[in-house]
Amino acid sequence: MLVLDNNLLSDYLDGTDDARRFLQRYEQEAWGVPAIVLYEAYMGAVHGYIDGTPDAIRRAVTSSMDVLDVTARTADEAASLQSELLDRGVPADHPDALIAAVAREHGATFATAEKHFWDDEVQSVLSVAEYDPY
Repeated sequence: MLVLDNNLLSDYLDGTDDARRFLQRYEQEAWGVPAIVLYEAYMGAVHGYIDGTPDAIRRAVTSSMDVLDVTARTADEAASLQSELLDRGVPADHPDALIAAVAREHGATFATAEKHFWDDEVQSVLSVAEYDPY
């Protein structure tokens, strides 16, 4: 499974060619979106950063991707992941660690444009696909 971060999901929903090309490489895999990332996409629509309404985004996401719950178990996984990252000298923002923990919790690959996750030290504890639209 490929778990999408908000930067990739937002670009995909906006029809960005880089996102489309990136995801084509993973079209044989299931795609997952953490519930917090779906919320971030809704807020992108509300604030005009993503074209569409929250309802249209919900339909687009749920028709082609699994929405992954964020639970107490996920919070525990995020705390563990953050501790491992700190031990390696690569801290992540709290929401980023929570989103990445959803991927790790599901044994999935985390697809993100957040470059601090691309570090080799991070990839020793988390499978990361580097989405680089820049």
